[in-house]
Amino acid sequence: MPLHLLGKKSWNVYNPDNVARVQRDEAQAKAREEEDERLMQEVDAERRIKILRGERPPTPPPPPSRPSSDPATRAGRKAGDDAGPFRKRRRVAGEDDTDRDIRYAREDAAHAIAKRDELVLASRKSDKTTQAPILDAAGHINLFPTASAKSEKNPEAEAENARKKRGYEDQYTMRFSNAAGFKETIGQKPWYSSAGQDATAPGAMSEKNVWGNEDPRRKERERARMDVNDPLAAMKRGVKQLKATEQERKRWNDNKRKEIESLKVDETHQSRHRRKRSTSVDSLEGFKLDALQKTAVIEIQVEVEVEIRVETAHPFALIAVLRIAAIVIDMTMSARLPGIRGSLYQETIPRF
Repeated sequence: MPLHLLGKKSWNVYNPDNVARVQRDEAQAKAREEEDERLMQEVDAERRIKILRGERPPTPPPPPSRPSSDPATRAGRKAGDDAGPFRKRRRVAGEDDTDRDIRYAREDAAHAIAKRDELVLASRKSDKTTQAPILDAAGHINLFPTASAKSEKNPEAEAENARKKRGYEDQYTMRFSNAAGFKETIGQKPWYSSAGQDATAPGAMSEKNVWGNEDPRRKERERARMDVNDPLAAMKRGVKQLKATEQERKRWNDNKRKEIESLKVDETHQSRHRRKRSTSVDSLEGFKLDALQKTAVIEIQVEVEVEIRVETAHPFALIAVLRIAAIVIDMTMSARLPGIRGSLYQETIPRF
């Protein structure tokens, strides 16, 4: 069986007692607002009547204070009515509202004069602070100056003390300002301060290292380091390497061109030599059948006619002449006119 404990709690907002209390408070608040509205309308009506009559309107009354259930709060408010800034303005017996306002105005004026005198006395006490200069000894602007609590120090003495302290620290401390050498560059200009000064000159660089010991090869190392870190030197090296590469490529191209030309010359010479030594039997280059046939026939006819004319007076040698002519024709046909030997031979036979 569930327990319904919420209805038994005094702080439950849905209890009948609490609901009735809320309704009662709301009714009282509404009645209070209506009463305040009525009083405000009465005061406003009276004020308008005074204005219409040409009289001075009365001072509006202060807002009514709400009653408090706390007795301590009520006592505090009651005690502070006359002391607070919004104290209740009560009239003394036998005076009207005008007399009351005049009295309160005089009291306010007296209070203001007393406050002003108090501020004047306070300002006189702090006259030294107010008369302090805005600029201090260091040249800084201070909008709220204060009296200097300590005496000014001697700047020369302070500088001397700082120099001694730094000299003592330099005995066991290495600073970046002395990285090039301990107190060796004091009073000297750096090498990059003058455009005409050569940092690699013999007298421009010390022969001692940072520890003060002799180092004869320091100049060589510094010069090499400067050449390595110099962008102009790097550009010059790059240009030199580029020129060397171009020359090497040009030399290689010339050698290749010469080799190709020599190979072409050798090939041409060999082809000519082969063409002179032996002509191909089956080659038909520049061959014309009609021209060669006529030429061969004419030559053979001339030779045969000559032989016949010469040998006509010797009948016994006719057979030998014919044989010699046949051999000559055969040799000519074999050397100059391959493939047409029979046709020429047939042409020569009837003429014989």
